[in-house]
Amino acid sequence: MHLLPTLFRGLPALALPAVLPLLLIAGCAGPAAAPPASRAAMAGMGMTAPIESLGIVVHGLHLSAHGNILDLRYRVTDPGRAAALLDSKSKVQLLDPRRGAALGIPESPVIGPMRQTARNHVLYRDRDYFVLFVNPAHAVQAGETLALAIDGKAVAQLRVD
Repeated sequence: MHLLPTLFRGLPALALPAVLPLLLIAGCAGPAAAPPASRAAMAGMGMTAPIESLGIVVHGLHLSAHGNILDLRYRVTDPGRAAALLDSKSKVQLLDPRRGAALGIPESPVIGPMRQTARNHVLYRDRDYFVLFVNPAHAVQAGETLALAIDGKAVAQLRVD
């Protein structure tokens, strides 16, 4: 009936409060980076798309929050080239050619724009970054192709998963 006593039978009673939070945190943590073999397999299945001009590998552009948000996930491969995308002064948008619309980044009055930027101009190759875009009235659907634009210039075509 109670699972905790059987799981922690060999631990002293004083160690349980110290060990339980560590186990919960470890259970929530995922791998920091996919091993090279699985990255190659994902690339073969079309799950990642390198954009050489930006120095990133796109993991996906997904609908999120019941279709109200478009979630772009990517990993930096060349910090020099990716600096434009992660610069807080650059304006990043998704351009929808079918509707002639530019989908921007939502801003919270407390935390600001819903995107990661390079803090102190430091970029890391071993981290995944994100940008969230608004999708008003669920206009964009899965399967559509949008253009990623930085400061009004289209730099890549992305397909919504």
